[in-house]
Amino acid sequence: MAAPEDGTGESGTAGTGAPESGTADAEKPSWYLTSLLVAIVCAVLRFGGVWSWWALLWAPLLLFTVALGVHDWRLMARHRPRLGAYEWFVLVTAHLGVAVAGARIVTG
Repeated sequence: MAAPEDGTGESGTAGTGAPESGTADAEKPSWYLTSLLVAIVCAVLRFGGVWSWWALLWAPLLLFTVALGVHDWRLMARHRPRLGAYEWFVLVTAHLGVAVAGARIVTG
């Protein structure tokens, strides 16, 4: 199959490397999933105990939550979206939840 001759390439962009308009919205950070996972980790730590068999649940969840938070921060740095008041509340709550979970694990 021959390549298009208008110089757009396969992605439909004119060689600029810019993403298509449909993918720009999909890459904005969303702290909702991160805050939900933090809430689950904190609930497991609160009701299940820190150094019991519950560690098989909270440890991977906490690691996944931190990785998701790092990914969201990278997206924020790249796109610099304007967050509303509710999004800032969710962001701060997620970070405080991770701090509380870390403190609970250390004092355990």
